[in-house]
Amino acid sequence: MDKNKENEHNGCITTHPWFQAAILNPATLQIAYWQYASQYDELVVEGRKERKYRYTAYRQFVRWCWRYLGRDRRVPITSCVINKIREAFPDPEQNYTGFTYPRLDED
Repeated sequence: MDKNKENEHNGCITTHPWFQAAILNPATLQIAYWQYASQYDELVVEGRKERKYRYTAYRQFVRWCWRYLGRDRRVPITSCVINKIREAFPDPEQNYTGFTYPRLDED
C-alpha cells in the first residue's frame, strides 16, 4: 500500500484504509476465528455469528495495534472502534459485555 495513502485519514483509527478489511470484514473475521479456535482446540464463543464476529473483531483490533499482549493482559479499546464493531455486528437485545479486567485469582 502507498505510504501516503495509508496516512490519509482524519486521525481516527476507524477511518484508516485497512480498518474495514482487517476489523469489519466477515471473511477476515471467520478465518481469524478459526485460527484462534484451533490454537486453543475449542470454540471460544457460543451463540449468534454477530457475537462471534464482535469478539473476533476486538481481538483483531488489539492484534493490529499491539500485536500480542498475552493471556491476561487486556487493554481498553477506544469507543469509536467499539461503536463501529457494534454497528457492524449488533446484538438484537443491545446486550454487550464491555471491558473487564482479568481475574487475579486465576492461574
